[in-house]
Amino acid sequence: MTRIITKNTVKVLQGIAIASAVLLFQGCTNLSNIDDFATQYDVNSRTFTGISVDEATKAPLQAIARAHFKASPNAVFSRMGDHKSMGEWLPMLDHEIQVDNSRSITPGENNVGTTRICIFGGDTLTEDVIHWVPGKGYSYSVRDSEDAPAKNHLGVITIEEDGMGGSLVTWRQYFDPNGFKGEYIMPTMMSYVLNGALDNLSEEFGGEVL
Repeated sequence: MTRIITKNTVKVLQGIAIASAVLLFQGCTNLSNIDDFATQYDVNSRTFTGISVDEATKAPLQAIARAHFKASPNAVFSRMGDHKSMGEWLPMLDHEIQVDNSRSITPGENNVGTTRICIFGGDTLTEDVIHWVPGKGYSYSVRDSEDAPAKNHLGVITIEEDGMGGSLVTWRQYFDPNGFKGEYIMPTMMSYVLNGALDNLSEEFGGEVL
């Protein structure tokens, strides 16, 4: 029987290879080496400033990445909260993200209720912003679909002052795996993407991924 390899399959396989190499040869953050991070939030925390994980999902923490930037929390929030430009620093996104602010609680502006659509790893994802705390972070949820590799998803970005004018950033991903891709690929792929994104931002702001 002949197997048909689609362009999406090739993209996924390429992503797996890159992610595996990064995780093998670099100190990517995982759930076991974060005790030295000077954050006010414990790794098991599910409540942050204005953001409650359990309001959105009961899924476990699957991936986490951290960085120290030399820019202020407000500057970091402004950059990471500019949805349309995320393709400039987020790996595997090479297009301008579609952003719909018509249902935002502040119509026409990024806020709770904003929806963004992006193509990631061959999958078209619709994401809803469900918490928005200027200068401190935000959270977003990928809408469930039958073919999506994850369900009950929540991504949480927290930004804290470092006491010296800079910022401590933590990016968490909560989800339940869905299918083979979700079970065996998503956690590794997600770690690669998060660390890659923060590394790109560290070049922009100064600082480092931890």
